Amino acid sequence: MIPEVSITCHESSFFVRTITVEQYRKYASLMEHSSSDRFRDAITLSKRIIQELFPELSLADLGTCDAIELLATSAQIHRIMQDIIGEKLLKIVEVEQVEREESAFDEYDLENGYEDEPENTNPWRLCQEIVDRIVKIAIRLLNNSYSQCMKEDIISLVDYLKFELDTINE
Repeated sequence: MIPEVSITCHESSFFVRTITVEQYRKYASLMEHSSSDRFRDAITLSKRIIQELFPELSLADLGTCDAIELLATSAQIHRIMQDIIGEKLLKIVEVEQVEREESAFDEYDLENGYEDEPENTNPWRLCQEIVDRIVKIAIRLLNNSYSQCMKEDIISLVDYLKFELDTINE
């Protein structure tokens, strides 16, 4: 369960009580492609994220909202997406970190093409990949279509899949 997200625009209040798989995936995609440190770009990103959760609001509508409320709503959405949903995604995949020991030949191997350069993977790309795997499992497990899975509440779906994975051998 997530806290209710609300925003008031044009003297009307709008509420969101669930986040769908599709909304989370779009959020992760927006975050993956956001790399600017400019304030204007951060505001634009905030508006686009809010618009994903409140599709009935256009960017023009969001431009008329109170700036403080816009930023507070954006901060609340980030907290939900990262602290609540992100944590649940990481718990379902619980993987031990493999510690890589350095060798005297690492530099030689890298220079001569025996080993690829280590990739700096974007954490938001990883979140999207985890969501894609969850959707694949849900399609098989629940016999749902892709579009049905994308419209599911992500918290409920992750909780159900975690339960199924924990009780698979019972």
